[in-house]
Amino acid sequence: MSRDDFFGELRARAVGGLGISAITTDAYDVLRTSSGISGSSTDDFIVSVQTEGSSIIRQLDREVRLNPGDFTLYDATMPYHLHFESRLSQLVVKIPRDNLKQYIDSPETLTALRIKGGCGIALITVQFIKSVFEQGNELDEKNQSQVADTLVSLLGASILEATAQLQRAPRNRATQLLRIKRFVALHLQNPDLSVQAIAAAHGITERYVQILFEPEAITPGRYIWNERLKAAEIDLVNPLLGRRSISEICFAWGFKDTAHFSRAFKARYASSPREYRKRSGKNSAHDF
Repeated sequence: MSRDDFFGELRARAVGGLGISAITTDAYDVLRTSSGISGSSTDDFIVSVQTEGSSIIRQLDREVRLNPGDFTLYDATMPYHLHFESRLSQLVVKIPRDNLKQYIDSPETLTALRIKGGCGIALITVQFIKSVFEQGNELDEKNQSQVADTLVSLLGASILEATAQLQRAPRNRATQLLRIKRFVALHLQNPDLSVQAIAAAHGITERYVQILFEPEAITPGRYIWNERLKAAEIDLVNPLLGRRSISEICFAWGFKDTAHFSRAFKARYASSPREYRKRSGKNSAHDF
């Protein structure tokens, strides 16, 4: 399909402090990266409701496929990847963090999980979102506010019902690990990010940070390195960053030494950063 053949349509509404959009689009990918987040002041969660076709949403270490009627939650302050395989339609609801936390204590632990909307309270929630999108502009300000509160309440109830087995005490290991991964994603560009910094920021010992990562079969230090390498790889093939040197990308993601970065990158991707960029067709006139 050529660029001239691409179809995309977006219709947006603002209802009681929520943003609701209806999207129809051909296949494409959306990458929300740490560098893009750093320049944004948004502090929202997003709910994607699949109305036609299917999509894949990735955040942290989770991946969810949505079919018509399904929906999921993801955090706009964290990196994510939306993969649209073919033409599809979605309803997308943007919810301020504080609004959602009135109904879910730790929504960041429930992102990228499939909520089946075919029955029960989830079905009611999907139908209500559709109605709000279609009729929201006809309501006065007071009624819009009440409708928005009801919508967030229904979303909170349906997400908690579908993920009840995941709910634990706020300080359990799974929740702590997700919070640490979120912290890492938000501080990857800081060259001083370390196990010690993670422990200090979360009020725990370095040894306990190590214990939290044991089920992942990876050390926290290696996890930081892997996430930095992933971020650098995305920038290397980003056509908008074709004139940025490899050294600039290296230092932008917290690496302190270009030679060490090159060795680590080659070990992970089986080619040097320069070769990898050339193969992608995004070669710069000043690689280093």
